[in-house]
Amino acid sequence: MKSERLGEDLLAILRIVKEQGGTDCSGSCHHRKAGEFHCHALSQMLKISSSGVKERLRNLVEMGLMERRRVGSEGNTFMVKFVVSPKGEEALAASE
Repeated sequence: MKSERLGEDLLAILRIVKEQGGTDCSGSCHHRKAGEFHCHALSQMLKISSSGVKERLRNLVEMGLMERRRVGSEGNTFMVKFVVSPKGEEALAASE
């Protein structure tokens, strides 16, 4: 995938998620915990609505530029960590 096909918003999300080591999703924004990096923090950084960030994350996953990884959490609950995929790393490198 050529980086010129990616908008600056998608590239910015990839960069930030890579720097943060991923973004955490508990399935409900009410269950956010201190120290977890959620789409709300990302939306504040980029001045995009949290629903806009979620939509862009889904698009990046569909494009193969991000991956979902299931991770354990407290108790019996699980979270999903969105991380930059190897294909996403290539897109970031091509954009520099």
